[in-house]
Amino acid sequence: QIDMAYSWDTDETGAGGLRTGTMGFAYLESPGITDDFIDNDNDGLTDEKRDNEATRIIGPTEGITNLPQFLEVYNLELEDLVDHWDADEDQDWQNGIDLNGNGRYAMEISPGIWVAEPGEEAGDDVGLDGVGPNEINYTGPDEGEGNGKPDYQQGVGCEPNFNATDVTESDMVGLTAFRLFPIPPHVPPYTNWFRNDKSMWELIGTDSTLEYLGNISNLVECFASGTFPLFQGSEERISMSELHSYDGLAGLMSDAHSAPALYEAKRIVQVIYEKDYRFAQPPKMPTLTATAGDGKVILTWDNTSDTKTRDPFLGNINDFEGYKVFRASDKYMSDAEVITDGFGDPKLKKPIFQVDLKDTITGFTDFGLVNGAAYNLGFDSGITHHFIDETVDNGRTYYYAIVAYDFGAASKGSRLASKIPVLDPGISPSENNVVIDLEEGTEIVRSIGKNVAIVTPHAMAAGYMPPTLDTDDESNDTVLGSGQIEPEILASASLKNGHTYKVTFALDTITLINDYDHGLLYTNSGVTVWDATDNYTQVYQESPENFAYDNLSYNDTLDAWSFKTSANISTDVFDGLRLNMFYPIKTAQFDPNNSGWITGSAPITVTQTVSESRYFPWDYEIIFTDNDSAYVGVVTNKTGIRDENGDRPDGTTLLVSQAFNFYVINKSFIDSTGAYEKLDMVVQDENKNQQFDMLGDRILVGPVNKRGRWAGTVFIIDFKSAPDSTFLPKHNDVYQITYQRPFWTDDTLTFTVDSESGLNAQELQVTMNDIKVVPNPYVATNEMEEGVTNPFLNQRRKIMFTHVPARCTIKIFTSNGYLVDEVEVNNSSDNGSAYWDLLTQEGLEIAAGVYIYHVRAHETGDEKLGKFAVVK
Repeated sequence: QIDMAYSWDTDETGAGGLRTGTMGFAYLESPGITDDFIDNDNDGLTDEKRDNEATRIIGPTEGITNLPQFLEVYNLELEDLVDHWDADEDQDWQNGIDLNGNGRYAMEISPGIWVAEPGEEAGDDVGLDGVGPNEINYTGPDEGEGNGKPDYQQGVGCEPNFNATDVTESDMVGLTAFRLFPIPPHVPPYTNWFRNDKSMWELIGTDSTLEYLGNISNLVECFASGTFPLFQGSEERISMSELHSYDGLAGLMSDAHSAPALYEAKRIVQVIYEKDYRFAQPPKMPTLTATAGDGKVILTWDNTSDTKTRDPFLGNINDFEGYKVFRASDKYMSDAEVITDGFGDPKLKKPIFQVDLKDTITGFTDFGLVNGAAYNLGFDSGITHHFIDETVDNGRTYYYAIVAYDFGAASKGSRLASKIPVLDPGISPSENNVVIDLEEGTEIVRSIGKNVAIVTPHAMAAGYMPPTLDTDDESNDTVLGSGQIEPEILASASLKNGHTYKVTFALDTITLINDYDHGLLYTNSGVTVWDATDNYTQVYQESPENFAYDNLSYNDTLDAWSFKTSANISTDVFDGLRLNMFYPIKTAQFDPNNSGWITGSAPITVTQTVSESRYFPWDYEIIFTDNDSAYVGVVTNKTGIRDENGDRPDGTTLLVSQAFNFYVINKSFIDSTGAYEKLDMVVQDENKNQQFDMLGDRILVGPVNKRGRWAGTVFIIDFKSAPDSTFLPKHNDVYQITYQRPFWTDDTLTFTVDSESGLNAQELQVTMNDIKVVPNPYVATNEMEEGVTNPFLNQRRKIMFTHVPARCTIKIFTSNGYLVDEVEVNNSSDNGSAYWDLLTQEGLEIAAGVYIYHVRAHETGDEKLGKFAVVK
């Protein structure tokens, strides 16, 4: 696996008495053999190639000859494997995201100027030139770009992570022959010397590697790989590295010849080589979506970074640690860059929001410092994927960026050395780049990174009716759980209008009781959201393995996970939504406030059992009839019957197979016939007269298990407080007993996203009275105007009209009634802001003075007249 030869001095004493080190030569890449039916490089792939053509998409494990070996070598889990192109044997080529299906990821906005199409990403599908739309030297689509498959053309180019650019796609032979020997005499026949081809061929063609045990002298190290075929026009690649380290002499002189420092150096340089000399890499870049609100901005992002990151430099582990959100009011993001290094120079951006994994990797790094500046890893807040910024001003443009960061590599002796990989002297955490490409006029000319969003908060348009959520579903009436789950629209820009969602719940079973399907003590340990419109695709899940904030916690007493109770909590964002949740209890408990007579008012006492009631926390009804044998007890074995305190009553006082003029049903479940289950009843003969006395005895109520035996006592009924039989319940009287309980596995909450309900004409007429000009008066400049750093350009001036209809015409007149300019507003349906650049129709600067504006709504014809002043 290491493919390295190394040598050392046996007494570690060099020139001048200085310590000698260990010197190694190692393959970074050796030739491969593609037709010997042998897995030469032991990676679970047999006869992989670096010059084959992608012809078809195959299954996740197809082409893998040793699955456990493949997963181990590439540090993957089985669920990481996906359908892939046959020529991408190691499955690391990533397809792009072509939302509109036009076969490209960029659009030409002016001759030679290309920008990434909104929301699209090229991935590795960037064509033979290897350059994608978000790179500065991108000149437009080239051959292979956007075709959804990996491409390679010998002598022309190759896409990333494929064939020529992917070392691991070669079935490398590795080091097959090695000799270490003294320099031979420089006389004919030049045996083992580079002037004798036959001798050298025999030397390197022998498949063996031997250590040298002869006399110490000036030695030759002879490496070889082979034999391998080299056909006309084919390519094989060879790359070597020279490595140096200081390893302990005891290990070197042992039978294992251990050189751990040298091995680690080889591993690191191997990763660097295979990743095209890209060193430690930041996590996968998240995609940021921003929704403008009234006085707020809602940011949401995907989970690509925390789920898909793999850092080859650290053994292909997922080293994601957290997210940071930056905000600026300038395109250079300079007002966020306020954290200075030890020399006082701004080096790091200060986030307005940060979240990190709950993994005890916290605080500031004590390794990889940048001129004395440490990196903040967070403080175990838990991961979420949304943030609401409510510290913004309407009309002002903001630039947001989100970066995912990793935990780097610790130095020896670091406080984090036991928690993260150690690689002396330490590597500082890496974060994603923030890219905003500007031209000399400070306009965004080419592209912005997918982790960057530009947004202007604004007032809502006059008459705007926002999308709503419809929770009026019949299935919601049959939910057994006692909590409250309310969906909320968080980011309307990410909504899927018309989609219906189902919410289900997971249980953590604490105890099962007596072989009875519905007899258990449990908590709620998770929630899942399914998109019913999209083939019940799972869009969100919280579980003990992954949850937002501190929503879930482990209870040592119960030995179970449960949601936080008696507090309002919320999920992370999904499809622009989140769930606001309230769980009143961890485990079930009797609900006296909702128990009692539905029909009737007779004296009755219902006693809950201390322990067993908790295992049967369902909805029950005691139904009274005029039939003396409406129910007859079925249990005959008295074993296991307990009273309210958990004690076994005297068996002689328990009367079984008794007839009753009432029966008890469990209304929480129905059987295969659609009927409610009836509970069994056993009489406790209080006066010990061996007969059932309605006024003097007690009735123990409980279900029967699968073996026909008593499963447990749910509650006990008695009528001892009734003065005489005339006070007993009457025919058709019904008494209800219910419990508060966590959500059950069959509980499903349903809601639908309703699209925007159109324009409310009446509301528009009223709201138009709110139209105003900001600022008024306009004096020289205002904070909505973006700064211009180019000294040869004038400040771009503007004023804002707020609460205008989304589609309207604004006319500006002088105080004498002359038309100065006209602004056609065609906003999105929610945007109630419009801007005027303080220029006349001819493009000239206006004079100071008082101006009149007139707004007319296109849909309704409603009008508003007002005035504003300009001071220069």
